[in-house]
Amino acid sequence: MSKTLGWKKLPEDVRRESILVAAMRCFFSKGFEKTSVQDIADTAGLTKGGIYFHFESKEEIRDTLIRDFLNLDRLGFKDPEVVLLPPHLRLKEFLERLANRLTIEGNCSPRLFAEATSNGGIMEKEIVSFYDSLESIFSETIREGQKAGSIINSMSPELLARTILAVFDGLQIQADISPTKRDLQVRGRETLNSFFKNLLLTFDPTCEKTASDLASYRNEDRVDADS
Repeated sequence: MSKTLGWKKLPEDVRRESILVAAMRCFFSKGFEKTSVQDIADTAGLTKGGIYFHFESKEEIRDTLIRDFLNLDRLGFKDPEVVLLPPHLRLKEFLERLANRLTIEGNCSPRLFAEATSNGGIMEKEIVSFYDSLESIFSETIREGQKAGSIINSMSPELLARTILAVFDGLQIQADISPTKRDLQVRGRETLNSFFKNLLLTFDPTCEKTASDLASYRNEDRVDADS
């Protein structure tokens, strides 16, 4: 597509979204520091002037991407099919959705969060608030599971929630460093499944259900509720 003709026909909001998608790809493949505004422009099929029309700098683009990622509503934790799950499966579904989101928007990893908050970055409060919200959601679910007997670890829900987030962040950083050897969707899931089986859960076979198995569980639950 011509940088001078094709894009003139598109609304500015479409061009802006294209810039964000292009930046996401560049940050994921090259890293934030090695990505230039020209790289983003080339990937988006725009001139640098077209980038600066919407964003003052690549830092502003990065912060916009992070803010979009930090929107908890987009994770779907309150979707009806998630809320209906028992606590231990709900907790696993939270992590499944978070992992899927990180895979799609790989630029919004803990490493990018760290870059955005270094040297006086303005994103610290928003990122800390995001982690606080995740910790609260996880700890409430763990507490519910402990009361139900499906989560047997006696550590405080808050400490368990922080531990889960620390494990998850560590797996994501490893995946960023070596995507082929430390793939979050394969190696990461194996680690998380082992963590759940040995630290949190009873040996209930449902704790090993994958995301594809959850739909049938939900359907069975609805049938029981309707009968």
